[in-house]
Amino acid sequence: MADDKTVHLTAGGRAKLEDELRDLVENRRQVIVKRVATAREEGDLSENFAYHDARRELGLLDGRVQTLQAMLRHAQVMETTVGDVVGLGSTVTVGDEFGDSTYVIVGPVEADVAGGRISMVSPLGAALMGRTVGDEVSFSSPGGTRTATIVSVS
Repeated sequence: MADDKTVHLTAGGRAKLEDELRDLVENRRQVIVKRVATAREEGDLSENFAYHDARRELGLLDGRVQTLQAMLRHAQVMETTVGDVVGLGSTVTVGDEFGDSTYVIVGPVEADVAGGRISMVSPLGAALMGRTVGDEVSFSSPGGTRTATIVSVS
């Protein structure tokens, strides 16, 4: 049974998070640690902007590392749905009064609306889950309730 900490991901989404974590730990963190050390060598730290800036950046990076580690620890890679039923990983084309739009259904962490990747828990994503071509779905949007028809699923 999933708890509220579960992070639903596609296999590709998990790989992307693992790659980001690896890059932060193996590459970017080392660069910032060197900046901290170099700035520390300049002497008086009380007014050393470079030192304080590098420390701040290191803190932000370490926070992101902790976030990624927690997400991966709670990650549940969902099987990509195959066939004509909308599920995680499906590419869905929907039509409404504004025309056709195509989206990939992903977990919340992978969502990127501008990139055509919508979360399975977003209003549209949730309305599409489990539905098939020809189904009409209603969902809430900032402009009110909208209706769309599923044109294709792959």
